[in-house]
Amino acid sequence: MSIPTTPTRTPTTLITGFLGAGKTTFINALLSYKDDERWGILVNEFGNIGIDGSLFDTKDIDIQEVSGGCICCNSQLPMQVALLQLLKHQPTHLIIEPTGLAHADELIEQFELPHWQNTLRLNAVICILNASQWQQEQYRTHTSYQMHIKYADIIIVSRADTLNDDDYQQMMSWADTINNTAKIIKFTDDACLLDLLHTPRKAQQPHTNPLSIRPPSQMASQHTNDGTSLPYRYHERMSGYEVGGWRLPKSWRFDSYRLQKWLLNLPSYARIKGIMHTDEGWLSLNITPESITISPTTKRDDGKLELILTNTVCWESLDDELMAFIL
Repeated sequence: MSIPTTPTRTPTTLITGFLGAGKTTFINALLSYKDDERWGILVNEFGNIGIDGSLFDTKDIDIQEVSGGCICCNSQLPMQVALLQLLKHQPTHLIIEPTGLAHADELIEQFELPHWQNTLRLNAVICILNASQWQQEQYRTHTSYQMHIKYADIIIVSRADTLNDDDYQQMMSWADTINNTAKIIKFTDDACLLDLLHTPRKAQQPHTNPLSIRPPSQMASQHTNDGTSLPYRYHERMSGYEVGGWRLPKSWRFDSYRLQKWLLNLPSYARIKGIMHTDEGWLSLNITPESITISPTTKRDDGKLELILTNTVCWESLDDELMAFIL
């Protein structure tokens, strides 16, 4: 007589944080401590190009990307398909990185629904809090920024070295007024990073608001083509932001100095990400108002650039300006 087996529940960690908080950097730090386990990573990007998945060390990990808006705002079908694709490989741990504009409470409710209970075991929700961002009132008073803190079990403070002791204590007090049960750890305390993935969730109070499924944005997308041929460019308005990006032939080589100068002088950018072929080789770009990371990377099948802007812009003009940097 065969003995029925208990379904395996994959340990799952949700890593949240506002735009530019440092989620990808934190996950790469986790990967550097990973042994021979096979992990799965689901990356949700606000834009349509899909760049974050290219920024990970891909040894012994499977990556699925869900682009084009927050996975908690639109239909959950793309997220479910991506998760099922990852689970086919039987990962020992699953990491989910939602966009910085995601609603953490709605994602948590999704993973607590019955159809995931036999498949996923949601561990402590980790939120990345960027200390440099926190110093600016426009961030710490932003409702979406605070919601990431509110629903976290563990708060990882990135760029803590930008704060003196008094400011750090003020930030701790601010976080405590929003969530007085979360454990707060500096990102430099990396010896215990992997332990955090196996930390169980704290006891949760029932959510006061029912799960709401927001309809897809009614704003019309502007596309140069269907996205399968290159060059390709799209732009649309999402959640009050102007979002747009390009996929470019790998043979197109850009003037690195002029490209970087142009990007850093764009008006009111919230996030700039890219993998670009330049006269200095292939470069990975990850830029926020608080930090600039530009580093060499390996050759790719195409170039990618994505912008999240707070003000309305003329995308046709941006096209012309970007194309002027082709060598």
